[in-house]
Amino acid sequence: MIAANAIWLIPGLEHPVFNQCAAVFSELFARFEALDYRAAYLAEGQRSLEKRIVSAMDGIDAGLLIYTQFPSSYSYISPHFLASLRRRCVVVGLGWDDEMYFEQAKFFYQSCNAVVTTDIAGAEWLKQIGIPAHAAALQLAPLARNTSAVPEDIPVSFVGDMTKPGRRKYVAHLESHGISVKDYGTGSRNGRVSDSDVLALFFRTKINLNFTRTNPPGWVLRHDPLRARFGQIKSRPFELAAVSRFCLCEWAPCVEYWFDDGTTIGTFRNLDDLVHQVQRYLRDDDLRLRIAASAHKRYKSELAPEIQFERIFSQILADSRDVAAHPVSVGGILFIESMGRSRGIAFLHALHRGSLLRALGEILTTWSGSFSYWRGFLAGIKDALITRFRRA
Repeated sequence: MIAANAIWLIPGLEHPVFNQCAAVFSELFARFEALDYRAAYLAEGQRSLEKRIVSAMDGIDAGLLIYTQFPSSYSYISPHFLASLRRRCVVVGLGWDDEMYFEQAKFFYQSCNAVVTTDIAGAEWLKQIGIPAHAAALQLAPLARNTSAVPEDIPVSFVGDMTKPGRRKYVAHLESHGISVKDYGTGSRNGRVSDSDVLALFFRTKINLNFTRTNPPGWVLRHDPLRARFGQIKSRPFELAAVSRFCLCEWAPCVEYWFDDGTTIGTFRNLDDLVHQVQRYLRDDDLRLRIAASAHKRYKSELAPEIQFERIFSQILADSRDVAAHPVSVGGILFIESMGRSRGIAFLHALHRGSLLRALGEILTTWSGSFSYWRGFLAGIKDALITRFRRA
């Protein structure tokens, strides 16, 4: 346990990953609270939200404030307000999916004493401008259960979103070489499965596939097209390591940061190499088992969430108060468009609640004179309406 009280500002308590991570934090810190700033902003506005945050910090005498954002929540807490909180405690940015959204997130990270991120390249960039940054695998593993009697009756499987780039092509290429693949999840042939069924699939499968290509949204790629070439290791290799199962992963530089090819994971680099590696590992049961066992050993000693977070936050609390504060700078077309997107969503919420003054307040901002702001504003409204229509 870390002898500090902590508050986590998150953009949605309903998110299952945030819920699981909050459970880890509640055991890690002496006292811990999570505050859903997105819900508070949409209900009460920015000034009320800022007062609530300060009150919550004072209420538990917080020594640490953790800030996380979604692409749809950038404008709800300003970088300047975040920087002002450094006078009260250590402020840490905690970022998921920065491999796709770092160009916007970095303007918030400059306001922090330190940053924890999945993006290894982004962490190095932050260090260059004087912000301590720590790469972390922000994944939570499934609970293990007794699976000693589960037979390995599936040669190869993949569980995940089959609509993401390249995945169908890889599966089709394996099957064109006579290798059967069971795919599950969004857009798959076998459909979505429960968490317990996913765990059972891990144990039934000899080779569990993982892919690393990202799929940034079009509005990000319009400004930053090279983002599409970034790799992201995803949570699957860590989940498999937690339960001693073998993972064959699409190679990306980030994979080598966490695992060793042929020792704690298997990798492939292209379509034909995938076929070769699958054939190799299907032939060698002992090798697969040794790699899975080595991955589990590393997970237990280095990669489990509680181990990573305790190591990183302990170091941040020991070191980050000495980090020099710099003037906060914001700008750039992508940043401004991001502000517009989240403001557009808030505008729609205000109209839905019948609050016309709040809706007007969402329109009139520092960025209202920018075409990029309005482009994001209208896109945010459009996306929110489409999401609402699909749910209905």
